[in-house]
Amino acid sequence: MFQSLRHKIILVAAVCASITLLGFVALYWLTLEQHQSLDRHRDLPAVSLKWFSLNNAVHKASLAQKAWIDSGDLKFIKERDLTWAVDIHPVFKQLDLLYKKVRVWEGERSVERRVFYDLRLMILSLENLQKNTSDPEQKLTLEEAQIIWTDKESPLVQNISSQVEIMIRWQTDFARQQESELRQGLSGLGIWIWVVASVVLLLVLGLAVFFANRITAPLRKLRGAAQQLIRDQFHKPAEKSIEVEGKADEFPENMDEVQTLTEVFQKMESVIRERTELLETSNRQLDQASRAKGMYLTNMSHELRTPLNAIIGFAEVLLESGKEEPLSDYQIDRLSRILKSGQHLLELINSLLDLSKIEAGQMQIFNSEFQLENLLQDVMEWLEPLLQEKSLQHELVFHSDTPIMLYSDSGKVRQVLINLLGNAIKFTKSGGHIKVSSIHDVNGVSIEIQDTGCGITVDQQQQIFEVFHQVNSSGTLKGTGLGLALVQSLMKLLGGSVSLKSKYGKGSTFTLHFPASIKLKHESRN
Repeated sequence: MFQSLRHKIILVAAVCASITLLGFVALYWLTLEQHQSLDRHRDLPAVSLKWFSLNNAVHKASLAQKAWIDSGDLKFIKERDLTWAVDIHPVFKQLDLLYKKVRVWEGERSVERRVFYDLRLMILSLENLQKNTSDPEQKLTLEEAQIIWTDKESPLVQNISSQVEIMIRWQTDFARQQESELRQGLSGLGIWIWVVASVVLLLVLGLAVFFANRITAPLRKLRGAAQQLIRDQFHKPAEKSIEVEGKADEFPENMDEVQTLTEVFQKMESVIRERTELLETSNRQLDQASRAKGMYLTNMSHELRTPLNAIIGFAEVLLESGKEEPLSDYQIDRLSRILKSGQHLLELINSLLDLSKIEAGQMQIFNSEFQLENLLQDVMEWLEPLLQEKSLQHELVFHSDTPIMLYSDSGKVRQVLINLLGNAIKFTKSGGHIKVSSIHDVNGVSIEIQDTGCGITVDQQQQIFEVFHQVNSSGTLKGTGLGLALVQSLMKLLGGSVSLKSKYGKGSTFTLHFPASIKLKHESRN
């Protein structure tokens, strides 16, 4: 009956709403129990009991005073004083605190406050009267004390008792009024509970229907899309009809969307697994072809370097021999062009060979600890002729008070620096500025190469480290597109990274970063 996911969600929401309604019913039942509890336990408030205790204590003290007058025995005076100290004063202090600080006097209740202050004066007057009567310094006879008790003390005690009765009656009326208000509040609370319960029930049911449709609609669409994908992509035309355990593609409305979607995806998973196996086979074949290409490129590079080195060597020998047998300017120019072209071609072949070695995993790294400042100075001195040729200002800055020791392959680091500085010289106009900075902090060692060249656009920055990608500066392609790709590959091989910040027309900054973990690994090995 409840096979569809939408129906299940509605059922769960309905159960939750019913449980919520039962909770409100239980709460209403508790309020009825409170009504019954009030009927069974209708007692006077605690303040009324204190007034009873105070009234009894006053009568007890008065009777002790009368017994002393009749008998003249001082033990009744002690009993009277004990009653005042134990029974009257503590209770009166509690009532005094209640009437001064706790109670909120409004309307008719202000009359009760005035009666309380009158009672306090009368009780204090009674205490003073009893003490004066029994005071030896007064030298009153028992007959005079009897007259005082009859004329003053007894009427005062009766007046106190009548006022206490009034206070107790007021307290009882006040308690009944509170009880009536409480009953009305509980009745109103019960009505509100039923109203809230009904609203919650309707709201939960409405939200259940809404979210059921919101949840299941995408599932049904996804199921249909998956079925259509299998029909269109993964099956032959003769096999486009899909059945899941003998069921047709179109499922009834009350079917569980999740279950049917799972079955469809299982079918799709089996087809994808077959395609994945085909792709893995193709990838293995591509890897073999790539390795064969790398081996071919390596062998070809070696074959090209042998005659090329001979050409470069002969050109250098001819230029050197010109010192003994003078050559014409035309001959010197042609030999210089042959030498530069040969060196450029050799550099290109070396870059291709290095990239193929890295791609084939055959590039060897020889790590050692060296001083970075010395390496940077050697590179700048080696590139000094190129800097002077274009009249470029250069600056070498070390942001460290102590020598920076780097654990890496110094030859590969030198190759990276030469590539980046060569590009900076190539793309910086005459009179420009090149700055090389080294920074050593807790994160590792960083080398920044900053130039004031043409800069690189944002679009070109996304592809600048790709193989054979060339920067287009003023409509002229410069370089072979291998230098930066080789730089990135070498930095990854060395465990570092290279990043670029550039603004077109302002210049570029390449940053080489060697993390501190490289040195930590070296120290852990040692």
